[in-house]
Amino acid sequence: MYKILIVEDNDFFAKLMSHTIYKRFSFKVDIASSAKEARQKLSEHSYDLLVVDLILPDSEGEFIEEVCTDHKVVVTTSFEDDLTRKKITALDIVDYVIKSDSADFSYLLNVIHRLRMNERMSVLVVEDSLSIRNHIVSLLELQGLGVITANDGQEALDIIKEKPGEIDLVLTDYNMPNMDGLEFLKHLRKEYAIDELPAIILSAVGNESIIARFLKAGANDYILKPFSREEFFCRINLSLNNLEMLREAKESASTDHLTGLYNRYYMESRLEEITREKNETNALAIIDIDHFKEINDNYGHHTGDLALKFFAVQLLNHFDINNIIRIGGEEFLIVFPNMNTKKAVLKLEMLRQDVQEASFSDVNGRTMSLRFSAGVAETLKGGCEAVIRMADSYLYQAKENGRNRIEFEGSQT
Repeated sequence: MYKILIVEDNDFFAKLMSHTIYKRFSFKVDIASSAKEARQKLSEHSYDLLVVDLILPDSEGEFIEEVCTDHKVVVTTSFEDDLTRKKITALDIVDYVIKSDSADFSYLLNVIHRLRMNERMSVLVVEDSLSIRNHIVSLLELQGLGVITANDGQEALDIIKEKPGEIDLVLTDYNMPNMDGLEFLKHLRKEYAIDELPAIILSAVGNESIIARFLKAGANDYILKPFSREEFFCRINLSLNNLEMLREAKESASTDHLTGLYNRYYMESRLEEITREKNETNALAIIDIDHFKEINDNYGHHTGDLALKFFAVQLLNHFDINNIIRIGGEEFLIVFPNMNTKKAVLKLEMLRQDVQEASFSDVNGRTMSLRFSAGVAETLKGGCEAVIRMADSYLYQAKENGRNRIEFEGSQT
């Protein structure tokens, strides 16, 4: 479990902060009222984050300098003057929080959330200067981000091609050998939209014309060198927050809220993706739960919802979630990338047997089992729409031939 140590001599403030963090994240939170007590707790336990007041009864910043080399630290302070800010930001800390602005601790909570999310994210740093590249890497690692590096635009494009979907943010210099930042950005935007893979430009060149060219080419932000750590962190986290919100919105739009499976909105993009891969053969199946209307009519829609959730789990036990789509009602579509009809039918037959042997219970304790019918077709027989129509026709045959069966071309011979 993620553990946080709060080092704060104001007992009320410390307890309020601890309660707020626990309420939001359910993290384990310990409290120390002095540097001495904090050292004792650190000797006994390991912590993922320290939230430390700048001024303690036995320390005026020395304790922060002592622990920030081995721990992620967020500093809290009541002082808002520039001298204090410069003192704090010169330290290797994650961020700082002004107490007077933190009655609801919203900024602190955002920092903690970002740190947790950053553990799953990777940034590609494209910079030909080794010293600058190492500095940027150290700053990103302070924020808990995974970092990949490239010397120029061409190397960066090669890395992105080798690691599709593994990079969440790109930071690139402008002036580089082989391929500069602007040319790299233009190539990047041919493959990834601005809301798919954000790119931030880091450059000492900052005239209006250059900045406008980058923004029109698809840059999400532009940071002038030299930059302050505080500005750097704010811009990086803002880009990652925006990316997270966009991904959540897309996932919400493409996900069926009842089963957690993908929906029809996602189906078109997935089928287009499969088509672009140009595999020799792709099979596709349409599945329909047998006699589902009777479940709703006899036991109510709540039991029908339980049946759909149960069936979704069975599908996930057999297929990758990216290849399962709830078309609507009790109907589902399964994609079989690089697989012919024969192999797809074998997999569906295993599913059919497992589904009829399994069971679920409704709210009244009644035990039920399901059956399904399916139709299978191959993409070699036509485009996506044609294959869906063909699979649907085989599904109709399965229903006509008694249900609880799988039909496909040649299955009647």
